[in-house]
Amino acid sequence: MNTASKPNFSLSARHLGPIFALDGELTKNNQNLIFARNGTGKSFLSRAFRYLDLHGQKVDVTDAAFNLVSDESTNGSGSFAFSRGTTAMGTLELQKAGDAVTATVNDAIFHVFSEDFVQDELRERKYELDGEIENLIAVDSANIKLDDAKKALEDSRAKASNAYSALDSKFTAAKEPELHGKASIKKQLREYKALSLEKLLELYEKKPEAPGQTLADIIKDLDSLKAIPAEPAYPGKVEAIATDDVDLDALAVSLEQPTSPSSVSEAIKKKIDAHHGFYQEGAKMVRDEHRAECPFCEQGIANPDPKALIDAYIEYFEDEEEKHKAELREFFRKLRQKEINLDRTETQLARQKSRYDDLRRHVPSKKDTEISDGADALKKARDAIAAIKSVIEQKAAALGTAAALPAENMFAWVTAINKVIGESNEEAAALTSAVGKADEERRTLQRKACAMFEREFAFGNWPEIEVLCGLLADSVVKQNAVSELEKASPSAQARDRVAETFKFLLKEFFAEKYVFDTTSFALKRGEQNMVRGPHRTLSDGEKTAIAFCYFIACAHKKVATGSDYRKLFFVFDDPVTSMSYDFIFAIAQTLKNLNISDQGGISINPGKIAGDKCWRPELLLLTHSSYFFNISLTNRVVDANAAFALHTDGKSHSLARLNKYIAPFQEQLIDIHDVANGKDPDHRTANCVRSVLEAIGRFCRPDKSDSLTDFVKHLAGEEGMTLKSVLINSLCHGTYYDETPPPDDLVLACKETLVVVERYAVGQLALINKTAKA
Repeated sequence: MNTASKPNFSLSARHLGPIFALDGELTKNNQNLIFARNGTGKSFLSRAFRYLDLHGQKVDVTDAAFNLVSDESTNGSGSFAFSRGTTAMGTLELQKAGDAVTATVNDAIFHVFSEDFVQDELRERKYELDGEIENLIAVDSANIKLDDAKKALEDSRAKASNAYSALDSKFTAAKEPELHGKASIKKQLREYKALSLEKLLELYEKKPEAPGQTLADIIKDLDSLKAIPAEPAYPGKVEAIATDDVDLDALAVSLEQPTSPSSVSEAIKKKIDAHHGFYQEGAKMVRDEHRAECPFCEQGIANPDPKALIDAYIEYFEDEEEKHKAELREFFRKLRQKEINLDRTETQLARQKSRYDDLRRHVPSKKDTEISDGADALKKARDAIAAIKSVIEQKAAALGTAAALPAENMFAWVTAINKVIGESNEEAAALTSAVGKADEERRTLQRKACAMFEREFAFGNWPEIEVLCGLLADSVVKQNAVSELEKASPSAQARDRVAETFKFLLKEFFAEKYVFDTTSFALKRGEQNMVRGPHRTLSDGEKTAIAFCYFIACAHKKVATGSDYRKLFFVFDDPVTSMSYDFIFAIAQTLKNLNISDQGGISINPGKIAGDKCWRPELLLLTHSSYFFNISLTNRVVDANAAFALHTDGKSHSLARLNKYIAPFQEQLIDIHDVANGKDPDHRTANCVRSVLEAIGRFCRPDKSDSLTDFVKHLAGEEGMTLKSVLINSLCHGTYYDETPPPDDLVLACKETLVVVERYAVGQLALINKTAKA
């Protein structure tokens, strides 16, 4: 049965020795490796793990605050936490005042190899091993009930796994064609990648309601988005209609004003009204230009009859009646223009609505919106204009009679039209924007489609889901039954398991040179007892190797039941002290191949590692040995992505990926570079200067470097590089300060060392500068 991916391990510390603040994330792998320079706080981390180890063994840990909390802590408090994801496996809350220590360990058994372990378990006992191991480990080999319960659990898990696999296959088979195929969802989409049967089971504890909008509906919406034309015809913007181009107040005054009729004959008035412009222009020309001929037919008009007629025309156009009519005609003209404007607006609104309707059907978020063409308001505005025009015509026919504007409010309807225009323009702009953001809407719909697929699958396959949930619940019940029986089952002596494991590990490291007598629980040199005692017989490297083997064997002392082996978490703090190459390699290989069976057997045979029945334990390696780090990385003790370096900027610590070979020379040169560029020197700085100068001399000018003195003389003589640092001059004369060199001289020594490196190995500085910039 598929299970959720395990979350990453993480470390958090506050005011633990030199570590003022650390929030570092490791990988989710069961094995992780941390490299740390001396003085960065590695030992304080391992000591914190050691206190969690002691707390798990019911040992008093009240001295933890005194031994761990930084002197720089302003309130005397500190903390440590080791977690997997959001679950804390172990925590320490420390307060120096009153030696207050709160330790918690959750579902984990920490087993920590460190200097403290070696001191407490071996060195103080002069490597005479403690055979007083009384705890029993519950085993199941002779327990029929436990065998039956395990068989029932295995059957239950098999049924659940088969049901899960069948439903998961159905889920997977439906997911790709529906979402990737029909909905064109990319498999890299976070919501698509997150879809799983396991997540679905967590999400729906009961059958969901039938969805209102279906996945098919969402797919149709996505298809609509795809159908948006490459160059769509956007609705555009309609201009508002003017509301100040007709002075209705002035028109009302003109309509109310009575005007006496002209004395010109009615016949002449009718002729003029029929062709007003013609007669008006002709009369104007005769009057203004004092013509003696008709401006149109060019015949003389000096005779009495034509002159009288022309004078009548001129008189008429100068009369109040004509002036009043001219005023009314101008109002009439403006109203006609208003009607033309309304016609143009009507056309624009109709085109805007047509384009809006054509485009909105492609945009799901806008498909149910509408805009108005303003037809009703336009009709009412035209009716109001027609009524006003009619009143004007009536007034023009009877100037002597007062008239009034009709009740219809033309500008009220024009305002209503403008409101329609404003609202339509807003909707048109919103639709245009939505088309421009079609990619965002598509992604929103695709995310919605993923959630809808999940819901529809749950709704449509609920009977199978209920069966699966029942089988999973049954497996949990049977697992609990196994755990209870395991606790009550016959037991094995932890002492025997410790002895057997220690014995075979010693053979792997020493062959027959050192053996372990399981009866007397004593180390022997071959078949002989060590008369002088192991502490005087063994070399430092051999002591470390024996301590390492014994530590692994002591894992049996930490468990109470067979299932506890799964809870073991190993922490190794530099298990290679004082060791030669062959021992370091053996340690690395042991860590790489270390495995535990479901019966509690510990082995370093890699062929036994297989699935759930025999597994590599969870472990964390801490080291300041670049050699051990490189061996562990190149021999795959941990995966390449699971190696880290512990860094500090003096204020806080961090963990950084470190998946390449560590050269001690480069580490020392980085220190020198940092001090030369502002970092405070420390106790390592002088040694780094000496080591780098010696390395440069030996590798770049071995003919001039029998000693550091000779190399410095060569720099001053043949290279013209005089080194002024008192520290360097003291080192090259084979002497050392009685007191710590002053910081200024240490900084000068670092800067002068960089000058030498730049002369002989500039590429090294280029790499460091590149790393610093990154």
